Order: sequence, then structure tokens, then C-alpha cells
Amino acid sequence: MHQTDWDVFAYEACAGIDGQIHRIPFGRRNRQRFPLFHPNWCTQIPTPSLESTENALTIEELCHHLNRLERRTWLQILNRRSILEIAEQEGVTRAAIYWRIRGKNGFGGMVAKNPYVARWWKVRKQNKHL
Repeated sequence: MHQTDWDVFAYEACAGIDGQIHRIPFGRRNRQRFPLFHPNWCTQIPTPSLESTENALTIEELCHHLNRLERRTWLQILNRRSILEIAEQEGVTRAAIYWRIRGKNGFGGMVAKNPYVARWWKVRKQNKHL
């Protein structure tokens, strides 16, 4: 058992993917105590419809100052689509998508218009160097 997993034993509770706190039952295997996690705690949460007011406000905030094409690209990135998949769908090159994101010579583009895109781009660049 990893050091970071000890809190499960100490508190005998955990938060599910939906954020609810669940009491954890324990069992024994090879004379060792282990937690019995229910499979429902780890399943995907149904995504709310795009028509909901709260979700529409969140999307509007995430896409602030982006035009329609940039907004579509950004939402696809947030939905974990790769740059290559986006480029193939739009019939352009990966370089065109990168240019759209970072702008010409690093100025302009989605990075300059939207703080969320700028933060994502900065973290992405840092992770590439690891």
C-alpha cells in the first residue's frame, strides 16, 4: 500500500467521483486489511446538457473573447481531442491549429485572447519539457 493511500484506512471514508463522501467497508485478504470500494463510486458522472443555464455560463466563461472557430477548437481541446484529430476533422494541418492557438510568432491567437487558453498552453509547454 502506498503512503498516500493510508488516509483511507485512517478515516474509513472517501469521496466518490461525484464528490459525495462514502463510508468504506473493509475486508481481509491474506490476513491484510483492505478497502472494499463499490464500483458505482468510480463510474462516470452523466454530463449535464449544454442547454442548462449553469453549463452555458461556464462555457461562455471558458470561451470568453474567442471567435466561433476558436471557440469550437477550444471546446474540442477541453473534450480531450488531440490537435491531430481536430486538424483532420477541419481538413487543415496540425501547424494551422497550433498557429490558431498561439498566434503568429507567439503573439495574438487564442493564447492572447483568453486566460484559460493561456494557462492551458503554459502548462502544456512545461509538461513537454519533463
